[in-house]
Amino acid sequence: MTTSDVLSRPSTARLSAASALQRLLPELVALTLQAKQAHWNLTGPGFHPLHVLTDELAADTRAWADRVAERSVALGFTADARPATVAAVGGEFPGGPVSDREVITELGALVDAVAATTRSGLAAVEAADAVTHDIHIEVLEGLEKYHWFLRAQAT
Repeated sequence: MTTSDVLSRPSTARLSAASALQRLLPELVALTLQAKQAHWNLTGPGFHPLHVLTDELAADTRAWADRVAERSVALGFTADARPATVAAVGGEFPGGPVSDREVITELGALVDAVAATTRSGLAAVEAADAVTHDIHIEVLEGLEKYHWFLRAQAT
């Protein structure tokens, strides 16, 4: 059996990995957009550090989404982050001007929700695919770091 034969047929492990990646992808794309929404509309005395933090969060979530999507395609599946797919994951950031405190609360909750999806995916792929498992660990580590950074801004 050749490598192309193996990659042309979805195994249970690859299917499990691709499913976990697909659950995570639209949430990461949505978080990228929500972080930019916060970045653009932030007000209050904590403006500057949160303005920088939200931009960094958006850049990192965009990069993670790209890794997640590319891994799915490398496993032989498609990646779906079309607008309707992203909109369906829920968790909408408020429109209009948002106070620094509101950004901390709202964005913190959104980061926590994506971290929960990442944790559940991590458990699902632990034995299925080492690379997908590592990607989930990287994403979770980053999300937990941003949760900590946001929480630190609240004090």
